[in-house]
Amino acid sequence: MKGLHNLSSDFLLSLVTEKNMSLNTASSYKADLKIFFTFIEEQGLNFKTIKKNDLGNFFQKQKERGFSDNTVSRRLSTIKQFFKFLVHEGLIDRNPCEEIKNFKKTKKIPGFLSEKEVLSILNSASRVGKNDVEKARNKALIEILYASGMRVSELVSLRKSLFIGTPEIILIKGKGNKERMVPISKIALSAVKKYLKKLKRANLELYKNEFLFPSRSKNGFLNREKFFLIIKEIAYTAGLNAKHVSPHKIRHAFASHLLSNGADLRVIQTLLGHKNLSSTEIYTHVLDEKMIKTVQENHPFAKKDFKNLKTYN
Repeated sequence: MKGLHNLSSDFLLSLVTEKNMSLNTASSYKADLKIFFTFIEEQGLNFKTIKKNDLGNFFQKQKERGFSDNTVSRRLSTIKQFFKFLVHEGLIDRNPCEEIKNFKKTKKIPGFLSEKEVLSILNSASRVGKNDVEKARNKALIEILYASGMRVSELVSLRKSLFIGTPEIILIKGKGNKERMVPISKIALSAVKKYLKKLKRANLELYKNEFLFPSRSKNGFLNREKFFLIIKEIAYTAGLNAKHVSPHKIRHAFASHLLSNGADLRVIQTLLGHKNLSSTEIYTHVLDEKMIKTVQENHPFAKKDFKNLKTYN
């Protein structure tokens, strides 16, 4: 009989090949299962003997160790799907997770970068890099990110062919290999063209790579970790607190700034690639701020000293 780790590999392979799960998500599932398997082994259990109470004990320990509700909730989802896979394969009769209710997720309001802060980041991008090619690349990366709101994994793996001519929108593959259209501003497109021109002149070998942001990494394109460090350096150069700036924060800024300037929430949902509108509703905090400001600036009583107002019966 296969061991847990071999079964885990079969399970993850089925998710990627049959359900079109992205490799990044599969990697998170793999990490979740590794933690769960360690617990099983420590308790002297196996996937056939584990009970509902054992699972409850596992999730309780996760909370006691300080993991967030969202993380514990994701791990429950991972483990539920794993046992569902075992049932489907005929290795167990029933899913021990069936009676465990999903944990309530906490909706976090994302950190907010102002338009002025983002402008500062955009202006500083071309000042960061070892040479002219890297500086031009970093400028293109940031311009595309703020122009489209795409995820980091989507950004770094863009193919060069998408930018042939002067496209206003491009087709990308997001979570679960789902395709969607995202906009590309004239400024972002101009940054890409300048970058490619410099890359071709400096390194023809890398220029021939199919990816827009090529590297000699295993995947052939700039990895997410490297881009994360680039963002931090750009933020520092812009005079901002680098701890509070990340690629994801710029994605949030894209959504928040669109909303505060009147964009429809469902349009933003489509642009971000969110499956459910509830995922996009976290950005409505900018409307709350806008409503308060509108009342303060336009309500007749807000403009006066309340002590001097007459009492109305």
